[in-house]
Amino acid sequence: MAKENNGLPPEVHIDHWNEATNIYMVVVCVSLWFLYYFKRNGGRIVRMITRQNEPVAPEVASNKYKDELKHIRLRQQLEHYYKVRKWDEGGQEHRIEME
Repeated sequence: MAKENNGLPPEVHIDHWNEATNIYMVVVCVSLWFLYYFKRNGGRIVRMITRQNEPVAPEVASNKYKDELKHIRLRQQLEHYYKVRKWDEGGQEHRIEME
């Protein structure tokens, strides 16, 4: 039996075998964790790897935000204009009726 274990006594061979098995179990657990993590966050990781260093993205987002604010402000101005115009028309009718 010592020849099969490269000259090691069985107790030492068993200890080495247990340590190697523990290392393999750690490697398997870490590999499974990486597979799970990449499956859940694969898109984010690919985007981080393929992202180019272009400052265009924040400017585009900023321009889009500014355009949305302009549209909102324009819509508010139009609503205000129509309310004022409706109020003015109603006020003129009341003045005419009172005269």
